[in-house]
Amino acid sequence: MRGKLVCSAPLLSVLLCACVTAPAPPPPSPAPPPAVSAAASPPVSVFWFRDSAERKAIYIETYRAAASAARSLSAGLAPRSWAVILDIDETILDNSDYEKSVAGAFRQDSWHAWTQQRAAERLPGAKEFIDLVLDQLHGEVILITNRAQTECDATEDNLHRQQIRYDRILCDRAGDQDKNGRFQQVQQGTAGVAPPLNVLLWVGDNIRDFPGLSQSDSGDPGAFGVRYFVLPNPMYGSWMANPYH
Repeated sequence: MRGKLVCSAPLLSVLLCACVTAPAPPPPSPAPPPAVSAAASPPVSVFWFRDSAERKAIYIETYRAAASAARSLSAGLAPRSWAVILDIDETILDNSDYEKSVAGAFRQDSWHAWTQQRAAERLPGAKEFIDLVLDQLHGEVILITNRAQTECDATEDNLHRQQIRYDRILCDRAGDQDKNGRFQQVQQGTAGVAPPLNVLLWVGDNIRDFPGLSQSDSGDPGAFGVRYFVLPNPMYGSWMANPYH
């Protein structure tokens, strides 16, 4: 036979309590806000360019080699009938302060603001090489830069502050970053502006600082160290568009 359930008071209390829904657990504490990342550090390439002993040594070595070549190539030539062509950025003027400030993230507006500061320092060997060409070898110094024409006045001020002399400066009027037309202007002359000049050598930090050359066509290897003198620039350049293997 089925017996009757009899509950004592204490047992009934326990059963009743067990039937009551337990309170919901408290909500979890809100997650802390994401930490604000520190300012990006400059790439190691900027560190190398700014602070390595090797970079300083390479600049001095390259400019000394260019000076020796200029002496040899200009022997017997009429004064002021010949020229050397130099790039400006990372060839004569050091923009690593800018590269450090933007952590390698180039923007046209910040670059323009930097050029207006006229604050770039000259690089080792550049002034000595230029002074030799002008004062001892009696050639002309032509600067060809891809700084925009709107930045040319500030660039000249910067060069003068760094005691860099030159005969002509050709900035980028077309905005195409192609120097070959300006190389030809120097070599063929510009009517009413300048006579043709025999360009003996070029100095730059980008393969496109040399006539007709590019990342896909580096020309005659025999010209390097004889007429073409290349300086190191791991911070930026046309090489950045190459496929990475």
